[in-house]
Amino acid sequence: MKKAFLCLIITLCLVGCQTKPTTEEILRTQTEHFLELTDTLPVMPEDLFDDAKTLEERTALAEDWAAQLQDYLSPVMTDKAIEAFVANRMPEGFNRFLGFEETIQTQDCRQISNVEKLSGGDYDVTVTYTADEQTVKLLLNFKETADGWRITSLRRR
Repeated sequence: MKKAFLCLIITLCLVGCQTKPTTEEILRTQTEHFLELTDTLPVMPEDLFDDAKTLEERTALAEDWAAQLQDYLSPVMTDKAIEAFVANRMPEGFNRFLGFEETIQTQDCRQISNVEKLSGGDYDVTVTYTADEQTVKLLLNFKETADGWRITSLRRR
């Protein structure tokens, strides 16, 4: 009986001692997920610029594409951040936003270089891209929401 009780106590201690990920680990994981998503963003429909299409048809295409992006990025970004992302035309040329040629494979030259807690409880995560002797820093601002940590804004430094 004592052995069974001792085994139960040890098992409970081991289960209770399992560590949960730190905020920094969660943010690094969210950042990696965001970066993977930017590598495979839904492509803007080519028909969007087809003069043969009516304004209503092109508007419908644009709205459909924006909805796809919303669904695609919502696991890592807030709605407001996605709206700004789309409005600034980042999805149609994320490499251009970073200042790189479209042919550069940015996944091969990026690294999460810093996670910093800000005074208001937000965090900034810096991703450093180095390619062709050019270094660009992407700053992602994270805020904890009801759905977990989400990107609220991003900007190039």
